Amino acid sequence: MKEAVQRILETEKQVRESIERAHAEAQTIVRDAEERSRRVEDEVRHAAMSESQEILDRMKRGAEEERARQIEKAKGGTTDLVAKKAAEIEAAAERVTNLILGVEAKQGDLFDGGGSR
Repeated sequence: MKEAVQRILETEKQVRESIERAHAEAQTIVRDAEERSRRVEDEVRHAAMSESQEILDRMKRGAEEERARQIEKAKGGTTDLVAKKAAEIEAAAERVTNLILGVEAKQGDLFDGGGSR
């Protein structure tokens, strides 16, 4: 009987040691998995930040290019407007000069750009 009890105690001890080893191994596996998970998360975060920065830079370049196009367009329009106004002023000045010098012109010619009413 004493032998049977001793075998039972020894078996319990072996089972307990096996459980402790399994528990320690499980903890190691969990820690490794958590570490790998953190590394993957960091890599994904870093990749997302890099991609976001690239998109932001690309959008910024696009906005700067569009701004430059708009400025050029506005400059071109201003030049055309100034040239048109200068031509109108010159034509008006010529009509007034002709009027002062006594060049015959109908009154309608002074106001409608030389056309008739």
